[in-house]
Amino acid sequence: MINMHEQFLRKLDELSRLALEMNGTKYPYSDMDLCNALLILMEVFMSKIVDHHGGKLPQEGMEKLAEEAGKSLRQSMILFTGVDPHKVLQSDVNNI
Repeated sequence: MINMHEQFLRKLDELSRLALEMNGTKYPYSDMDLCNALLILMEVFMSKIVDHHGGKLPQEGMEKLAEEAGKSLRQSMILFTGVDPHKVLQSDVNNI
């Protein structure tokens, strides 16, 4: 039986291969699609931050670093796409 992490990695590999095949073609994506991709990025990105900084910073330092990384990604999303992930995800929660 494969665990959740192994399932995630298999799906991630499958999605990345599909994305490479679609390269160069403009497809329509919703704001929620963008946020879903961001959530996947955040999972891997935060893990790599821990790999890189873990053991070098105290817990409080790691929490601040993770918070700043999240803020930076959010600001980049807003700057380059006009999409605020917080607003999109809050709207999604309110529609459940």
